[in-house]
Amino acid sequence: MNKKIRVLYIIPSLRLCNGVASYAMNYFRNIDKEKIQIDFVIGINERSVYFDEIEKCGSKIFYIPKIGIKNGIKTIKKIKTFLKENAKNYDIIHCHVLNMGAFYLHYAKKYGIKVRILHSHVTKTADSKLHEIRNKVLLPYAIKNANYYCACSKDAGDKIFINKAVHVIKNAINGKRFEYNQNVRDELRKYYGIEKDTFVIGNVGRLCNQKNQKFLIKIFKEINKKVKNSKLIIVGNGPLEYELKKIVKENSLEKDILFLEPMNNIEKIYQIFDVFVLPSIYEGLGIVLLEAQISGLPCVASDVVPEEAQISELYKKISLNDTVENWVENIINSKVINRKTNLNGLIDNNYEIETEAKKLMEYYNQLLKEEN
Repeated sequence: MNKKIRVLYIIPSLRLCNGVASYAMNYFRNIDKEKIQIDFVIGINERSVYFDEIEKCGSKIFYIPKIGIKNGIKTIKKIKTFLKENAKNYDIIHCHVLNMGAFYLHYAKKYGIKVRILHSHVTKTADSKLHEIRNKVLLPYAIKNANYYCACSKDAGDKIFINKAVHVIKNAINGKRFEYNQNVRDELRKYYGIEKDTFVIGNVGRLCNQKNQKFLIKIFKEINKKVKNSKLIIVGNGPLEYELKKIVKENSLEKDILFLEPMNNIEKIYQIFDVFVLPSIYEGLGIVLLEAQISGLPCVASDVVPEEAQISELYKKISLNDTVENWVENIINSKVINRKTNLNGLIDNNYEIETEAKKLMEYYNQLLKEEN
């Protein structure tokens, strides 16, 4: 009987509506657990339903705080101690946090983990100048201590791992989960007090500069003038939550902009929307765009989103340098009358999770053979 492969994932958190957490959980659910065990190290200890799911499968979750100005030396020592004690238990370390790779991969190498993967989920190192400076210092060390490089899209690999061989691991999903359901749409619209003929724009993601919800609110303000019965629903949490809600209040849009907390059944919320909008400043892929298209939703996204995110004719991209008026017109004109599920787009573009999970297992086996 072959030995079970032990993999250690380094991820930012196990929060709901977090792109990296969603990626990790999609593969965790679909990987053959008789052959591979995935454990997690998280930098933010915020409990979610993912914890129970992981622990029921016999996998472990370790918490080591993310590095900040006050706790930097202390956290590095914790990483060192953790890997000194635990590296012997793992065949592979798969680091999904670029800057933290400088420390995790250094000590993983020192204490004997042969396969050290650094994985890019972004096309830019940070969304603030301070973090960008920090990450530009740390990234070369992370790259140096990794011996394999992965990305969620070609663009995310090319822009982060210059002159390195990059293996693309698709941000695959379970398409059937996001199938359009008219009954769910009607029930949830009633629950949230949204009339049947209301034009609803949706956005799902972390409330941060990268996702550009400030610009989205600016766009919606103009849509709201043109389309009387219109609403914007933003699902997520993050550092800009207070500021975004303040902007909404200042513009007297509280009745028409609804903020929802992250949820485990996010597939149901897509049913409420008429158009999905993602005006991100940068994206590694934008897994929410795949989910929205599968649900039959027209999607309007910024042109910085990698091309791989387009898996249907429902997709439209617009430059962030374009006028607010042009965004408004494209969003209003994107509404479809008859929504239908588009599973073929998922399969044709290699985003179907069962198939992609098998490919990931093959990739892990290949890397271990190379190192042994």
